[in-house]
Amino acid sequence: MSSRQPSNGFTLSALSAVYLVWGAIASLNDLLIPYLKNEFGLNFSGAMRIQFVFYTAYFLLSIPCGMLARRFGYRNGVMTGLLVALGGCLAMIGASQTGSYAVVLVAVFVLASGITMLQVSSNPFATSLGPGRTAASRLTLVQSFHSLGTTVGPWFGAVLIFSLAAAWPRETPGQAIWLPYAILAAALGVLALLFLRQVEAGRPEHVASEGRMSPIRLARANPRLLPGTLGIFCYVGAEIAIASLLVNYLVQPGIADVEYATAGKLVSVYWGCALAGRFAGIGLLRMFSPHKLLGVYAAIAVLLLATTMTVSGYPAVVSILVIGFFNSIMFPTIFALTLQHSPATDAPNASGVLCLGIVGGAVISQLQGMLADAIGIQASFVLPLVCYVYIVFLAMTLLKPIPHSGIEA
Repeated sequence: MSSRQPSNGFTLSALSAVYLVWGAIASLNDLLIPYLKNEFGLNFSGAMRIQFVFYTAYFLLSIPCGMLARRFGYRNGVMTGLLVALGGCLAMIGASQTGSYAVVLVAVFVLASGITMLQVSSNPFATSLGPGRTAASRLTLVQSFHSLGTTVGPWFGAVLIFSLAAAWPRETPGQAIWLPYAILAAALGVLALLFLRQVEAGRPEHVASEGRMSPIRLARANPRLLPGTLGIFCYVGAEIAIASLLVNYLVQPGIADVEYATAGKLVSVYWGCALAGRFAGIGLLRMFSPHKLLGVYAAIAVLLLATTMTVSGYPAVVSILVIGFFNSIMFPTIFALTLQHSPATDAPNASGVLCLGIVGGAVISQLQGMLADAIGIQASFVLPLVCYVYIVFLAMTLLKPIPHSGIEA
């Protein structure tokens, strides 16, 4: 190895920082929604277009970005994602000065496009940074930094948007959002420079080509693929919809009756519970059958949502925040238990179909926004409750593991 060849340890550290910033960007949407709702006088449906645009970008661009990453290498894909996300942050800064919600939504789409490129490039790139036997531990490491980013992002966003920036003189609606995105742009710029050096000094990657199969062919080979994809749709939709309405829910007099800045910081508790649940799940999934644990977690989420819909004050606050803990194992467990029913040769393509379920973050959040306008924010949590009911059904009926399949959640 030449002296210019970057070490895998340094690259993995830089990639962990990418996941941290990426997580912060994604969770910052939960603060944008209540802030821009007030600034532009939007209803809940209009404010939820932030998530609709963000997760629609995932749906539309995941496959094209994946093809580009396989064609030009995952290392190049990560750098491209960083540059596009940097452009998205700069677009958000510019949009904050226009006083136009439509321009903000365009900037959100650009930002989400960069995050999508990071999504499809970073995981396989992390697995390539060492022996195959330690790939799972590397993925766990970098994804833990993503969870850390989603935990700290809302706290800093609440301080920068609701506390500091909102107190400064401003001339146009939404102007206060420029500060967190300026900080994120600086972080992305530094990371892009680091990965630029990695691309210049690194060895060319060999990316195996994968045959493409139609979703119909894949569904015939694995009858549980489409129900599993719907499970991902429901999980992502419920998790994102709850987080998106948390601030507006918590500021209500009958619930927590706190200031917006305080409610924004409590969003960090929701995502922090998910981070804690991720680490707890590592042990629990080894002790209990994954499909049974998934069913129990989803059933507890149903009970917690039913509680927060029918009570007020402290019990309502606690019951909705701790749902984050029970969300923690759902994505990897549904993913793994669905894939075990697919032939090994179909796994990469089946994974692509499952990832399309992330569009639930766009659809469910938008539908809950419409419900909140029609029947009130507290009653609107019936929609994610129905999503969790489906996951209980999925876990107890269709996702029972195949004995000796070798697939672990």
